[in-house]
Amino acid sequence: MAALEFLAAVVTALALEQRLEPGDAQQLVAEAAGAIGLSPGAASLAVFVRALAATDAAQLPPQLAIEFFLDLVVELAPAEAVSLWTSPAPGRLECVAAAGEAARSRRLRAAARTLLEGRCRTVGDDASCVRTVSVERWDRPYGALVARGRPEASGRLAVYLAEAGAALSPLFEREMLYERNTDRERSLVATSERRLIRLGCDLHDGPMQEIVALAGDLRLARSQVASLLDGADGLRVGGRFDDLEARLASLDRSLRDVSYAVRSTRAVEHPLEHTLRSEVDALNRTSTIETELVVNGAVSILTASQKIALFRVVQESLSNARKHSHATRVGVRLRFARGYVSVAVSDNGCGFDLAQARRKGRLGLSGLIERVRLLGGDIEIQSAPGRGTEVRAMLPRWSRVDDSTTAVYAVTA
Repeated sequence: MAALEFLAAVVTALALEQRLEPGDAQQLVAEAAGAIGLSPGAASLAVFVRALAATDAAQLPPQLAIEFFLDLVVELAPAEAVSLWTSPAPGRLECVAAAGEAARSRRLRAAARTLLEGRCRTVGDDASCVRTVSVERWDRPYGALVARGRPEASGRLAVYLAEAGAALSPLFEREMLYERNTDRERSLVATSERRLIRLGCDLHDGPMQEIVALAGDLRLARSQVASLLDGADGLRVGGRFDDLEARLASLDRSLRDVSYAVRSTRAVEHPLEHTLRSEVDALNRTSTIETELVVNGAVSILTASQKIALFRVVQESLSNARKHSHATRVGVRLRFARGYVSVAVSDNGCGFDLAQARRKGRLGLSGLIERVRLLGGDIEIQSAPGRGTEVRAMLPRWSRVDDSTTAVYAVTA
């Protein structure tokens, strides 16, 4: 039992990290079965059932969990392909997820339609080696799990599908909760962004215009005073006016940077990688800090609020590094894993006492921490005097895609 538990944990971890090649899981199970004196079939089913109940899988967003379960069917069951279908409207069939070769074929689609339209609990076709079981919601057929397997293992495949169907049923309820949560998340984040955009507009139309007018008045005052002075007095007063104009120009640049920074349109309109690279390039141009961006994993589509939150974390972290860290190197790492997306900003600067900064309320990331947590994620900050600083934000990797009749979650694996 301990060996099976351990083996299920290994297979689950490798599958979640997408580190399994086709056939790897079956080979692992077969070798372990021989070592503990079980038949490969019995060991495979035992590992399959334990992997379906794994805690790591239960923490995944619904769409990711569905894809993970279907991957397990192809990896451990005698199945060549498997797909999950629903009927969001009468006469319409939709494939929620699929795994294996030709998993969305006409044969599998037809089997799913037969089950969903006939309200049957199971459909078996030994001639075509296709098995279908009902995935229920509120004790009624809601989806059809269809698999194509080998003829000699048709009965075993039905057992695997029954276990997978039972594990898939609760995910539809979780999906409804995610849908409601994402509506709330979108509303909260949109309100925050509207306030920032309003702040940027107010800065542009108010203080920045006043600075332009003040600069004009200063130039006029300089010319009037210069006409009254000459010699050493004129040079001293002219130098003072130079200082005032330089400070005014610096203030204008600072306000323009703030006005530009609070605008979130560029974070939404472009891929996150491109937006972060622009921030890194800007820091390289305007400071002596050597800044590098590293991207791990395939860049996927994120919601606007997710992109904005991660962008703000990097923006604030780079600003803190430039102003306070005295660092010579800063690294930004963007990582896309199957279950989450994370961004980390680290520097080799002077660091700070994190506990003391929190007590004094001087942690500039406080607002960003709340924003990230609203999206179901978290921020970790590690720093100590003389040891640099690292800020890491993590968000669950899911996004909602709407059409005219239904809402599903699209995730790029």
